[in-house]
Amino acid sequence: MINVQLVTRSLIAGLLGLFSISVMASPAYDGMKAKKPEQIVQAPDFALTTLDQKAISLSDYKGKVVVLNFWATYCIPCRIEMPSLEKLSQKHQDNDVAVVAISLDEGKEKAIQSLVKKMDLTFPIAMKGQSAGDDYQVSVLPVTYIIGKQGELLARVVGDRDWASEEADQLVEAVLAGE
Repeated sequence: MINVQLVTRSLIAGLLGLFSISVMASPAYDGMKAKKPEQIVQAPDFALTTLDQKAISLSDYKGKVVVLNFWATYCIPCRIEMPSLEKLSQKHQDNDVAVVAISLDEGKEKAIQSLVKKMDLTFPIAMKGQSAGDDYQVSVLPVTYIIGKQGELLARVVGDRDWASEEADQLVEAVLAGE
């Protein structure tokens, strides 16, 4: 008998692997060193709980561009880019753009809460995201996925970036324009 979940994960894994061999077609993607997939693939949905105990899933954001960031408190580059993700979130909150972070920390709610308070982060921070990290094949932190309005994976950005930069604005504008 075929294990549907195993087949689905294998298919997603293979399609996510296409990011590593993709060719960038837009200067906006080049500026952020964002890799585009060769084929359109739906982003894996997730069901997690935020730091403030609210249920959250990717499907909650259908109709918006999602900047989905995987991070951890022990990751210094992750911590460095958090303030710029907040600036991106604030700048584009009225433009159908949502920033969502998924923590891969386990059992560090107090440390995450302290960091969020210290940095005055207002975008959703999902907790205990290892299963979502597995679905997205997160092997290095930070990693950020750009997800289109219909839930399609548009780009993968490995490493920390200045999300408040002109290059990030160009990338967001290109995605909003459907490029």
